[in-house]
Amino acid sequence: MAPSSKSEKDEGKTKAQRKHKEHVVKLLVRGKLSGHFPQRRFRKLPPRVCVPLKNIVSEEFLTAGHIFLGFTKCGRYVLSYTSDCGEDDDFSFYTYHLYWWEFNLHSRLKQVHHVRLFAGEEIYSDLYLTVCEWPNDTSKIVIFGFNTRSSSSVLMNLMMSDENNRDIYITIASMPPPKPCSQFFFSIGGGDCLEHGYVLNSRYQVVYPFPTFQPAFQLKKDQVILLNTSYSLVACAISLCAGNQDTSPQILYTKKLSSPNFGPASAPLSSVPQRSPERRQPPQSPCPVSTPHSQSQAAARAREFAADLFRRAQASGVVGDKEEEKRVGSDEKVRSTRDKGHVEMPKLERQTSFPQASTSAHSLAPGPPPAPSSSSSPPTQAPTEGTSTEPGYVNYSHLQYCLPRPGASEQGYEDDKVQLPFTVTDLKGKNLELVNGTYNGQCVSVEQLTLDFEYLINEVIRYDASWASQFCSFSDYDVVILEVCPETNIVMINIGLLLLAFSNSDEEHCRPNTYHSNLRVSWDLNTGVCCTVGVGDLTEVKGQTSGSVWSSYRKTCVNTVMKWLVPESGSRYINRMTNEALHKGSSLQVLADSDRCTWIVL
Repeated sequence: MAPSSKSEKDEGKTKAQRKHKEHVVKLLVRGKLSGHFPQRRFRKLPPRVCVPLKNIVSEEFLTAGHIFLGFTKCGRYVLSYTSDCGEDDDFSFYTYHLYWWEFNLHSRLKQVHHVRLFAGEEIYSDLYLTVCEWPNDTSKIVIFGFNTRSSSSVLMNLMMSDENNRDIYITIASMPPPKPCSQFFFSIGGGDCLEHGYVLNSRYQVVYPFPTFQPAFQLKKDQVILLNTSYSLVACAISLCAGNQDTSPQILYTKKLSSPNFGPASAPLSSVPQRSPERRQPPQSPCPVSTPHSQSQAAARAREFAADLFRRAQASGVVGDKEEEKRVGSDEKVRSTRDKGHVEMPKLERQTSFPQASTSAHSLAPGPPPAPSSSSSPPTQAPTEGTSTEPGYVNYSHLQYCLPRPGASEQGYEDDKVQLPFTVTDLKGKNLELVNGTYNGQCVSVEQLTLDFEYLINEVIRYDASWASQFCSFSDYDVVILEVCPETNIVMINIGLLLLAFSNSDEEHCRPNTYHSNLRVSWDLNTGVCCTVGVGDLTEVKGQTSGSVWSSYRKTCVNTVMKWLVPESGSRYINRMTNEALHKGSSLQVLADSDRCTWIVL
């Protein structure tokens, strides 16, 4: 009902203003309880904490093309970058530089550090850039760049005409020291301090459907970055170590398996081409071939224990001949079913069919105990302690780099097990030396644990999909990270599949149809072991384009992530800065340091 008098109108206006100007302490307490602060409540800050950019940066830097991105997490630095494509925009490659500016509220910005991004790469279009910092690792920074191939550049059209590929560029650079360093000359270009003066660069290609960059998950574990290359998920760990092999930290693959790999033997992953314009075709075999399976020592002990119980029961007359025949017949039936590629087992006892490092009952490979025998034959020999084999779907490498020693020649880094070729340099672009053998100085340690998607997909379908007998082949897939637990080192992924499979209907069994499904898998970065969490049903694709299928699939993944979402703590968050506004033809309004309530007005 509308106010009937002027006094009522004024009173209503006063109440609205009072409600709008809710006490700031209440807002802060509410934000502390909910885990986030409503930004619309703090759109305006007092002028004393707002600094115009033109007042603290010389005009020459602005005209030189510096694009300011934001504050670092510590609040000490403001970051900017430049992109130079030479005098001829159509036939010149782009070069990128990232700059650190020391910020003080009452003085001008001071440029203290810079690195060249994506050194050695021929970049033929302007890139979308995302600059990120880990939750608690303040020693380095990640720069992720990609192009969309939508540029009108003549050079780009000459170089790459395939719209189905996208180039991804990665730079991981050490941060400048927060305090003066005796080895690092705190000036532009740096010095010979490895701790504050190394840069890692890498480049790879992804194919359609292009995997998205998810900093909230891919950088959730300190010192580790997860990279989806379309064919594999690569966990890269970068750390600084003393160089001694006995004391150097190992972040990934710290608990190697003591049991052989489960499933068929295959060629090493390093022998398979990693970046190809087209998907590698998986083996087209609707009926998996059975192969011998070696049990772990824990499984062997458990089976022998069960067999011993039956032998004792038989000796005491508890188990009759009929019961024994029935049990032996059941065992043979289960073995026969497993040979056909499918085993019906209770879900609680079948959480995974992949090898486990644990000795719990649920981690034992499926299969009943062997039939008891009256003979006193010795138990099957289990693998000896200390044997270590990595699962066939993973690959691990660990390399270390040091500053070039006098008289050492510059060398390349060729290694069959390196899935992503990193170049490791100092700030001046000179390659660091690969450490072979023992070395007592500081080293940059680069670990890579690679999960091969296509190998994994075939394994999960073969052993854990109820529709495995209908499966023919898969034509495409899309992998989305759903969650990462930095405490347990578990990565949860969802694999969307477009596949060919036969229908259950006898009338339609003559030719396969196109279906969509998904596989949920957890990946342990400590052991490399994958566990099947769930396998979706087959949904027939009728009249849909692949684009609509993947769009719907990713919306489903977003809904799942939002259901699982737990608000981050005030200090443990991933700082993220982008040049997205520039590509949209606009500019950021402010550079906000929310932790210290400081704004730079652009």
